[in-house]
Amino acid sequence: MKYKNLFFLFPVIAAFAACAPGDGRLMTKSGYAYEVVTKGTGESITPGSMVFLNLTLAYKDSVLQSTSDSGQPAVLKIQENNSEYNDLAPMIDLVNTLRVGDSIHFYFPIDSFSQRPPGFDAMTGDVTYQIGITRVMTEADYQVYSDSIAAEMEKEMAMYREREAEVAAFVQTTLESFKKGDLNSQVQSTDSGLKYIIHEEGVDGTKTPPGQGVKVHYYGVLESDGTMFDNSFGRGSPLQFPLGVGQVIQGWDEGIGLLNKGGKATLIIPPPLGYGVAGAPPRIPENSTLVFYVEVMD
Repeated sequence: MKYKNLFFLFPVIAAFAACAPGDGRLMTKSGYAYEVVTKGTGESITPGSMVFLNLTLAYKDSVLQSTSDSGQPAVLKIQENNSEYNDLAPMIDLVNTLRVGDSIHFYFPIDSFSQRPPGFDAMTGDVTYQIGITRVMTEADYQVYSDSIAAEMEKEMAMYREREAEVAAFVQTTLESFKKGDLNSQVQSTDSGLKYIIHEEGVDGTKTPPGQGVKVHYYGVLESDGTMFDNSFGRGSPLQFPLGVGQVIQGWDEGIGLLNKGGKATLIIPPPLGYGVAGAPPRIPENSTLVFYVEVMD
């Protein structure tokens, strides 16, 4: 799958709802503006703490990045000296004064980046870091937590890897039936030329809106001869991406947007909605129609 890396300023390991800033801006000792959106009453943050936070990076009315894209909070280690966070050390110092339940907006002048991030060249003024503190752990407790999460993830990945052969057989049967016309009554089409077959509807009313993160398991083959060119089941890990912002092929942005959480479908994607006339050598020849079996996880 075509997937462009996002410029995340923190390692991402619940999404924070953006709140409109008011008139209550304060200043840090180092001269940066911030605003308290919600005052929490939970545990305080101390140096050495592992802090879980929902993080959204916004510019004016646009969300540039958000932990909602992965469905997981960011986790930071707070220290006495936060210089390892470079330009954003003043923001991490401010986080060190917060407690669980606090949410703030931190206004960072774009000109204060020592090196502007990709795509920021035409921007002026501030970017806004919207931060919500959700949890605090000691480093020892975090290690136990992290190990348990890793074990659960490996268990889930193993389950999907075990399904690879079953899914492969289903995709080949579906493709053969589609080519014979046996599934004509089930095939739906859109104005763009996308065709799709719904196998399971999923949870009604849970389609992913544009800009929100989605997790999808998939198995992709060439419509011409059924050759598999990519699939997530073999890896055991779904693809995660924000929907409708051009970070995957057009047929995916459109097709996944038609499906509910838990939905299962086959997408038949013509070249203009896939990789075009050029294809994506060596696995996807020029002018290829693609067939994807997809499962929307979350």
